[in-house]
Amino acid sequence: MSRQFDLASDLELQAREDALASTRATAQRETPAPSGVCPWCEDIAPASATFCGAECASDWQAHHARERRAAIISGAK
Repeated sequence: MSRQFDLASDLELQAREDALASTRATAQRETPAPSGVCPWCEDIAPASATFCGAECASDWQAHHARERRAAIISGAK
């Protein structure tokens, strides 16, 4: 009987992992991936960072939050 529970548990875990992988693959990234160039001011950013500094990150996030709100209000999303 415990073998059946183990198999059911394994199947459930695999289904959950597949669903998460599918969601991750199709999800849009909120913040751009690090590229070495700040997406806000186009200055050089550290290799492992998306933005050149905290101010640009904050400005970019605030700008995109306004865009998302405007899209919701206009019915686009």
